[in-house]
Amino acid sequence: MTTTDRELATLLEAAAAADTLSIDTQPARVVHADALERLGYPGDTYVLALVGGTGVGKSSLLNALAGEPVSVASVRRPTTAEPLAWIPAGDRVDLAPLLEWLGVSDVRQHDGDKLRSIAIIDLPDMDSTTVAHRERVEALLPRVDAVAWVTDPEKYHDAVLHDDFLQTWLPRLDRQAILLNKGDRLTADDRERVRRDLQADAARAVASGKRPPVPVLVTSAERPDGTADLGEFLRWLATGAEAKTVARARLTASVLDQVRGLASAAGIDPTVQAEAFLTPAARRDALQAATTAVLRAVDLPGLERQAVAATRARARSRGTGPMGVLTSLVYRISGRESRAADPEGYLVRWRERAPLAPAVEALRLALVAPVRAATPAVRPALAAAVEPVALQRGLERAVDRAIARRERLETPSSRWWPIIGFLQTLATASIVLSVAWMIIWIITGSPVDSVDVPVIGLVPMPFALLVVSLFAGYLLARMIGLHAGWLGRRWAGRLRREVSTAVEREITEHGLAPLDRLEHARLALWTASRDVISRA
Repeated sequence: MTTTDRELATLLEAAAAADTLSIDTQPARVVHADALERLGYPGDTYVLALVGGTGVGKSSLLNALAGEPVSVASVRRPTTAEPLAWIPAGDRVDLAPLLEWLGVSDVRQHDGDKLRSIAIIDLPDMDSTTVAHRERVEALLPRVDAVAWVTDPEKYHDAVLHDDFLQTWLPRLDRQAILLNKGDRLTADDRERVRRDLQADAARAVASGKRPPVPVLVTSAERPDGTADLGEFLRWLATGAEAKTVARARLTASVLDQVRGLASAAGIDPTVQAEAFLTPAARRDALQAATTAVLRAVDLPGLERQAVAATRARARSRGTGPMGVLTSLVYRISGRESRAADPEGYLVRWRERAPLAPAVEALRLALVAPVRAATPAVRPALAAAVEPVALQRGLERAVDRAIARRERLETPSSRWWPIIGFLQTLATASIVLSVAWMIIWIITGSPVDSVDVPVIGLVPMPFALLVVSLFAGYLLARMIGLHAGWLGRRWAGRLRREVSTAVEREITEHGLAPLDRLEHARLALWTASRDVISRA
């Protein structure tokens, strides 16, 4: 990539960054568009295309310029079937994309001092009957710095040249000339007459295109004495190459001015490392305060209570026997379980419990000073980055992502609960049996065995069985309750840590996303301005 290419690319990068900062980039983009329109081929080498029909001497002109045979010259039709490039030896890399796009495989290099910044491409004959040759010529014309239309005393009124090419392309190209080759075959008067005819034809062609006059240059690539007369052509070439160099120097100055202007509007000094709108300490404190406020809205203690209640509800349905199953069914039907023992739903409904206004305010307060210190051009964009509604939406999305990314909540269980449930079923059956036994004993008065209980004395067997069954059921209920509570608290603690960590990460990474976009743009603008100025 050439220096000019880099400068234009950097200008676009700076403009894109300035757009994000809401800085007016229209002047910079006008400079870029004007450069693309006026500079021709984007490389530093001045690229000229030789265009002409069969036998007009394009190849002879190139050989005369080179001072050695470069291109095969012939009167056969067509002479130039494939394009040939004659380029400065040091510009092969820069010109490689153009040559590849053209499909030019025949490349000759030169080290001449007079033409060291000029590359010439000898194109296929424009009057070739091969359609691909003509298409290749027309595709190239807008991409080079200049075009030399080559003709001779016999073909200067050729219909292909005038009707198909000059009428079409003269109004559309900036830098071009008509070369009347083989001028030595004409008398001085005839040369001037033909020159005037060609100038008149060119003037009519460019009249509607508002282009500068097209010069007509008389050349002789092969005179009888073996010399060549290329004076007018060489002067025109030198003027064009010099004009491109001057234009590129002006472009460099314009790019530098535009990038400096964009940097100044953003409050950036290219020679000093750009500082963030928020210092690292202020950013850390603001995000920590916002995270604390968000977690308060999510209500982690309430989430823990829900998790413990959900664990106990699951233990009740699996380990408390028939009465526990019945109780669980009643809780589900009544909706009590979904209100008090549903941590998944409790998390999802976090918006119903508390607003995020304290979190938003924590972020806004941190940016009050940076907004005041910002340049007038940047201040509106920076103020919009901390607009309450946008900040709140960003925080809400961060919380939702944190909730969505953790694994689906699966209430813990224990392999012991079914065993305890079986024992509870036995205890319940024993209670029912003892109650029935007592009723029968009381009604019938039939004798029953008694149990000698210390202090109390003799206790009828049905009553003793009832007491033992009730006590066993109580112990089993306490056992499963304690175990479920322990499992639930452990799960709730893990869940709290996961949600807290996820929320903190999301807010740290995305809570100040609008500000981060401006920070990245500001850094990109500083980098672009530093690079341009360092190359100036």
